[in-house]
Amino acid sequence: MEFIKKTIIEKINSYNKISLFFHEVPDFDALGACYGLKRFIKDIAPEKEVKIIGLDIIDDFFSKGFFEFDHTHVGNSFISQSLGIILDTANEQRVWTNRHRYCKELIRIDHHPQVESIANIEWIDPTYPATCQMIAELLFDWNSKYVLAPTAMYLYAGIVTDTGRFLHSNTNPSTLTIAGKLLNTGFNRQSINDALYLRNYKQLKFDSYVISKIVFLKNKKFAYAVLGKKSFDRYDIDVRMSMVQILNNIEGVEVWMSCYYDKTKKSWRGSLRSRELPINQIAEKHNGGGHKLAAGFTLRNKREIKQIKKEVIQYLQQVQKVY
Repeated sequence: MEFIKKTIIEKINSYNKISLFFHEVPDFDALGACYGLKRFIKDIAPEKEVKIIGLDIIDDFFSKGFFEFDHTHVGNSFISQSLGIILDTANEQRVWTNRHRYCKELIRIDHHPQVESIANIEWIDPTYPATCQMIAELLFDWNSKYVLAPTAMYLYAGIVTDTGRFLHSNTNPSTLTIAGKLLNTGFNRQSINDALYLRNYKQLKFDSYVISKIVFLKNKKFAYAVLGKKSFDRYDIDVRMSMVQILNNIEGVEVWMSCYYDKTKKSWRGSLRSRELPINQIAEKHNGGGHKLAAGFTLRNKREIKQIKKEVIQYLQQVQKVY
């Protein structure tokens, strides 16, 4: 067993109270890592108290009917006596609730490129396509007998989403190996598919609106969509997200972007995606970051969208000259 995994296991074993943290606007990788790790710890050590922090103040939209949100508030009295584990979170600013600071000690497990150190023990490895794959490997090394179907289902869900159903280039042989081991536990894959891919009619209408907003630049190598401030309300969409996935897989497009107004944060936010070219360095200039081919950003104002478009076009021109 790798030293870092052994260190994490020993630290978890030394605490009776454990607080799990995920990032804001959580996806299935963040939530799956939390739920999978919690279920495993409760199965292998029932006496331990394990709490996922922030479920009491998050919109039920993010559960997708798959994760059961416990809306009971977890007080700082519990957190201050606990080991905190931050999962799938690239930087401290993105930790949901920011109450990890009250923990006695912190562990961070993440597959994003490291931009800062925020925990006592950190296992950061961008070669993994999903944090859930890291957690799965950790748990199989810890004690494979306790990786039961409910735990496996949560972890598999996170791997499926962050690899785009194993279609993204970040999928590697070890991903498929660990996915196979998780599937062998016998959980129901249909529940994952339903939660991820079933859409209601109003969502389909909103998808059509997003498509109508797509603009092509740089000989159609760059595509972007800027969603109007009132567009989510107009289509009765409860939770605001970038919807960048709607621009995926357009033939000829190398880089794509979407921007939207987040009324809860009172700021314009967005996402950048790329087929092969690293784009996280552009997002980092605009209060953001992420993976090489998938990154997010937060803008000071709507005018900054024009600056990002300019930077993407300049970047594509530079790459074209090199190749």
